[in-house]
Amino acid sequence: MKKNNQEDFSETPLVCICIPTYNVAVTVQETIESILAQTYHNLVIHVSDNASTDETLSIIESIKDSRITIHRFDKNIGGEGNFSRCIQLAEGKYTAIFHADDIYEPNMVAKQVDFLEANPDVGAVFTEATTIDDEGLPLGFIGKAPKNGAGIVRFLFPELLQTMLLHHNFLVCPSVMVRTRIYQNDIKEWDSSLFKSSSDVDTWLRLAIKQPIAILDEKLMRYRISKAQFSESIRNRTERTDFFLVMDHYLKLPDVLNFITKDDLRHYGWLERHERVALALNLFKLGKISDAKVLLQGIFCWDLIYAALRSRRGLVTLIAGTFLCFLIFSGMTRKGVIIINAAKRISWK
Repeated sequence: MKKNNQEDFSETPLVCICIPTYNVAVTVQETIESILAQTYHNLVIHVSDNASTDETLSIIESIKDSRITIHRFDKNIGGEGNFSRCIQLAEGKYTAIFHADDIYEPNMVAKQVDFLEANPDVGAVFTEATTIDDEGLPLGFIGKAPKNGAGIVRFLFPELLQTMLLHHNFLVCPSVMVRTRIYQNDIKEWDSSLFKSSSDVDTWLRLAIKQPIAILDEKLMRYRISKAQFSESIRNRTERTDFFLVMDHYLKLPDVLNFITKDDLRHYGWLERHERVALALNLFKLGKISDAKVLLQGIFCWDLIYAALRSRRGLVTLIAGTFLCFLIFSGMTRKGVIIINAAKRISWK
């Protein structure tokens, strides 16, 4: 029943959407409008602003909706710190921390709530996503569970860790909806002190320790890959990604050593080899040929060929490593940089 033209939400759980912001004036209005346009209406939006210096706050203030609460902070505590702050601000039965530059399809929240309501044993649910560029044009897709067949996929902690050791992090961070009590009682914060920019990967593993997680096999959001954001700059990195800090940490835990197999460790070696080739490519582009050579030492072995036969990532590692060695030893530095830049426009995971 409705009273005074207001919807009665007594039969639907409250969903809290948290949006950590910092200098996102270009995209934040479209993000918030996509949340307000959700078919699921019993939601509140908490904006946690990390001391923005552009027009972010004035743009959000111009959006008149009583469900929006803005939390202004004078001190920038970093992205991971702001995510932890969002957990503290959360309320209701379910919480999602959405990025301020992404777009959410109208039925995303409704489908996630329906799933969590129907599956009380699951602690968090992710979705797949369409990737878009700065102008909102589609680029590709991410977030599909690396398993055979279609349908909703669930992961317990051991299986999630083992899958990451083979496939890297495949979960779309701003797609997840979590039971608020788990966020606040068990997760509490994103541990940037240990895992830096990959504290999200640690969070997913901790969620899976508490309760199984699931991935809906639908693209329910649009994930922006912006040249101005970290998601683009990481492609040109010259240092080992923080993802490996998380894996190295978990592989030392006694409970993990009880179920990790030799094949799991072999798969992790494939990821590390792929990483070395990726870093060597970027060092080559910068003219740091000697450093690139050091990273390529020892990559050619029978296991490289075996990995190439087993996975696309392994095949790319073989091709890219072989090609880079050819460029180095042939002295084709200038032409090589042009070719590598062209290849970098294609996802090579």
